[in-house]
Amino acid sequence: MMTTQQEVAERRKHPRITELFLVSYVNKEGSEQKTPVSMGRTLDISRSGARLEIDREVKPDSRMELDMAVRDTRLVVQGRVVRVERTEQGRYTVGIEFDTLQDALAGVGSA
Repeated sequence: MMTTQQEVAERRKHPRITELFLVSYVNKEGSEQKTPVSMGRTLDISRSGARLEIDREVKPDSRMELDMAVRDTRLVVQGRVVRVERTEQGRYTVGIEFDTLQDALAGVGSA
């Protein structure tokens, strides 16, 4: 059974905003750093998580530390990789669930 975007959106507790923000990140498995500091961009973001596009492969359930500039606010966020998909262009789309809600993102996307 296929899940539509609308059905996925209705299950989310926090609305996702489709907006591009640059992100630097470090990926860890346990206490071991798996990638050097690398760059990516958000595809969408909410108070509880983000979908990123990155160049390096990461594993589900690994940990991410993200440093991003969201408009005038710098956020450093910890989270868990919940989904990884390889794109046709050889990049990776990664779903991150934040460890804590990011109240600074509550108004992102508002006019």
